[in-house]
Amino acid sequence: MKIKIILLAAFTGCIVSCGDYLDVVPDNVATIDYAFRNRTACEKFLFTCYGYMPRHGDAGWDPAMSGGDEIWMHTYINWTTRQLAQGTQSTISPIINFWNGENGAPSNLWQGIRDCNIFLENVDRVIDLSAYEKRRWIAEVKFLKAYYHFHLFKMYGPIPIVDENIPVSGGSDEIKPYREPVDDVVNYIVDLLDEAAADLPLERDIVEGTEAGRANNLIAKSTRAKVLVYAASRLFNGNIDYMNMIDERGVLLFSQENDPEKWRLAAEACLEAIEMCHAQNKRLYDLIDPQLNLENDTFKIQTMYRQTVCDRWNCELIWGGVNYDCATLSRQGQAKIMRFAAEHTSIRSEWGPTLKLVERYYSDRGVPINEDVDWVNNGWYLNRFKVRPEPSSGKEKYLVKEGQKTVYLHYNRDPRFYASIGFDRGIYFGNGYTKFPDNVKHCEFRVREYSGMASASECFSITGYSAKKMHSYRNAVTETNDNVEYYPFPIIRLADLYLLYAEALNEYSGPGPEVFRYLDLVRNRVGLEGVQESWRKYSVNPEKPNSKDGLRDIIHQERTIELAFEGERFWDVRRWKKISELNEQPMGWNSLRGETEEDFYTVTPVARTPVRFSVKDYLWPIKENELSINGKLIQNYNW
Repeated sequence: MKIKIILLAAFTGCIVSCGDYLDVVPDNVATIDYAFRNRTACEKFLFTCYGYMPRHGDAGWDPAMSGGDEIWMHTYINWTTRQLAQGTQSTISPIINFWNGENGAPSNLWQGIRDCNIFLENVDRVIDLSAYEKRRWIAEVKFLKAYYHFHLFKMYGPIPIVDENIPVSGGSDEIKPYREPVDDVVNYIVDLLDEAAADLPLERDIVEGTEAGRANNLIAKSTRAKVLVYAASRLFNGNIDYMNMIDERGVLLFSQENDPEKWRLAAEACLEAIEMCHAQNKRLYDLIDPQLNLENDTFKIQTMYRQTVCDRWNCELIWGGVNYDCATLSRQGQAKIMRFAAEHTSIRSEWGPTLKLVERYYSDRGVPINEDVDWVNNGWYLNRFKVRPEPSSGKEKYLVKEGQKTVYLHYNRDPRFYASIGFDRGIYFGNGYTKFPDNVKHCEFRVREYSGMASASECFSITGYSAKKMHSYRNAVTETNDNVEYYPFPIIRLADLYLLYAEALNEYSGPGPEVFRYLDLVRNRVGLEGVQESWRKYSVNPEKPNSKDGLRDIIHQERTIELAFEGERFWDVRRWKKISELNEQPMGWNSLRGETEEDFYTVTPVARTPVRFSVKDYLWPIKENELSINGKLIQNYNW
């Protein structure tokens, strides 16, 4: 069902949002005629439609970056994303409220959808717009309109479908829409993305310097695949928790029957997007910077994997976000690798990975550390939080500073662990220091050490870890200054699509060659053996990949590892209905008091109180005031 929304106060809402993009007639009254009087004005309105895009990857604005269990920060950091992680959501003033554009949400997405409708309804007025540009711009706005619906759908579940605006003369019933059933919302978004993809340009036709971040057909088809994966997932597919979500029309908003065919549709959409990506020369990133002249495979893999994210507009990136604060994310996740001058506090290191995430990384044989036969039989897992008596030696010097000691947890791990996590006594390749062993730096996270809490400085990780993956090894650091290499944030990259495809296939038909093929492509990139081979040779549970349930757990963990810090786990645990995993107390090392080796390596709560999430937290609450204004809306479950 398509719902119309009133064009409030004859375009007043758009005046507020458009800012400099909307020209004003001489008597200072903004009009639609003036906004679409020529190509230049129309292009400004197009950019206005883009201006509502959520700030993906922005640690302070994107709930998926700091609102889950991957990261924890100091209590003095009052980002709304952090408040969400503490479980302080409310109906009176919802945190990161994209429905109203309040309390940490950078935009009102309903207003963005309304402006998209205004564009689509008026673009025919532009007399000097070429046929190609007209088709392309219409397709871009259709994509934006679909994506804004999708973002609201991820947050709120069943939502109104805002297909077109209506005039001020519309009746009161028309301006108070109902929420529509999940399946109707999904079908509307998917159909709109198909319409958009048909007229969007190929990626190679996007001009990087002036059009970076604008929609192309790969973005539209990949987003479509993601929408269908969400629709097939447990949160939206036969969710009996929401059996009583019935509006005054008697319409049930969540289907109560689990439909396995939704996974088939999701798998087909993923494969279509993957094949389009391959046809346009997308591939898993595997480049090694030739200027480094590296002889050691350890550093080759680490720099290659970090650049999967940080090498701008690379061959794996499908959709890169350009409206986030790259410098802040880089400096918040970066470890201090030397003692800085007192006035140099730009590298804050406060966005710290949790101990829980660190444990999720595989062993160096590509299986969970609590399943690895050596980790179990040698007591490494049981003693993982204890300092290993033997100092780093031999090949370990490429991972842990030679002659130094650290805990068992930091040895014999997945190459992605060493590429992604900065840890105490761990080698920190890059940042202007790439000549090993002469000048390559390492971390020292204990109290009064340069990576940790030094004197009265607040610039240190509360967990005792840093997110190395989220800044380029090319960043340059000196004792008095630093330089950040910009990159677009990876909203979608090819490895994400591969893992979504593997997940959809497994959920539809169980383990099979195609599932393992796409899982193994992601693993093989960093030197890990395939799933079946790894579990057969190295796991205490060698049959795990051969069942749908076992392979599901493997795929979920693979997504957590491969896409760590990229804003995926926050949404994944919700669509998987695994939000209870977030209820574990966030833990780290004793970064506030641990001066000695023994004191620092004490597993310590980093939150004042345990975090508590329940079924209601799968979806955002609608603000109470909205329910008073529109009595046709019903609140999400248990809010």
